[in-house]
Amino acid sequence: MRFFALDVMSAQILQFKWSVMSVSGWIVFREIYAKVILSILFVIGAMLVLQSSLNHLKLRALVAEATSSRLQISASAIEAAIVRAESLGFAIDEMSGLQDLIDREQGRDPSIAHILIVSPIGTSILSSGSEDIPPSERDQVMRRVLGSGDTVTRLDVGPRLYTGRLLYDSSNAVMGAVILTTPTESFTRQSRLTFFRMTNAYLIIFGLISVLIIPFIIFQFASVRHAYQALAPSEDAASAEVGADADMLREAIAEGDAAFAAAEAEFEALLTEGRSAARGTPA
Repeated sequence: MRFFALDVMSAQILQFKWSVMSVSGWIVFREIYAKVILSILFVIGAMLVLQSSLNHLKLRALVAEATSSRLQISASAIEAAIVRAESLGFAIDEMSGLQDLIDREQGRDPSIAHILIVSPIGTSILSSGSEDIPPSERDQVMRRVLGSGDTVTRLDVGPRLYTGRLLYDSSNAVMGAVILTTPTESFTRQSRLTFFRMTNAYLIIFGLISVLIIPFIIFQFASVRHAYQALAPSEDAASAEVGADADMLREAIAEGDAAFAAAEAEFEALLTEGRSAARGTPA
């Protein structure tokens, strides 16, 4: 009975070892591949999202700067006319044809919604276009244009972009400023289209990386997988050695059981003979 129980237990141990080795080998490497690949893709995706956000902000600033530089052409034309008239001794409000000039400049560029010429203290002198500077933004625009000290200024307040240019007289004193207003919608349309193309390019890059990273990770971990597979025969040898030891133990137990049974049978025979001899002896 003990021999049978030991045999069954040894078989169960060997079967359990084989099942654990086969299942654990697959599970371990599957989890390693999945965790490494997901970690790399997460880092790459986060970097691409951050880069896309920074590019969006940078793209808007670049488009606004390009639009403001283009508007400076109209501001320079108005400044040249004012400087010529000032050299002849005319004040800005006394210059004939200045209103027609700013009307032409405003009509020449459809993106210009409003042109305003102001005095050094911010008082309106001449204007062109129906869309005036909102009162909530006027103080901010005047401080930026007249108070910064820069000849050329740019102010992006969200829905509108203001481009300013200071006007200097012959004594290099500020005699006013030209302020051009353009809706940001006129150039954000182009920036959105460019941003959409950049986003598609990032998605394509992410897709290519996702496709290439899987065989790359499998190749990089091939040495680890081979080392693990190389350890499997030693595990088999250990299991075989354990099985051989178990067989020897079973044989020793069987021999002990046989010796015990023989001794027990011999003792029973001696006991029986002794009893028989005792019954046959006269009192």
